[in-house]
Amino acid sequence: MTPTTRRVAVVLAIAVAVAAVAFGATLGLWYLPFVAGALAGATRARFPGRTALVLLVGPLAWAAVLLWDAGRGATVGATARTVSALAGLPPTAFVTVVATLLVALLQATAGGWLGRAITHRGRRS
Repeated sequence: MTPTTRRVAVVLAIAVAVAAVAFGATLGLWYLPFVAGALAGATRARFPGRTALVLLVGPLAWAAVLLWDAGRGATVGATARTVSALAGLPPTAFVTVVATLLVALLQATAGGWLGRAITHRGRRS
């Protein structure tokens, strides 16, 4: 596999994973960044984009869903400001959206770590 082909495969894998997690998020499956991270972490194949796959899938998917909803006229900004104010944070949508994307990142990272920990073969003594 040439380096260019490998890069294209990694980008396609990230795009497919983001689309799957975003579609699941629209159905209310909020835990899919963790599942995607676990699957990426559990892969035995070593490819250069595995870490990027784990780190980007959750936040990109949830950001896409938030943008899609905002574009369709949903009150994403007003809801985010209300949630932020109720949490005792500055009442800006930015704070809540960043916190939401951070949760997706943490889910994907924890899933990647768990998938790697379960399938990792350590050195034999």
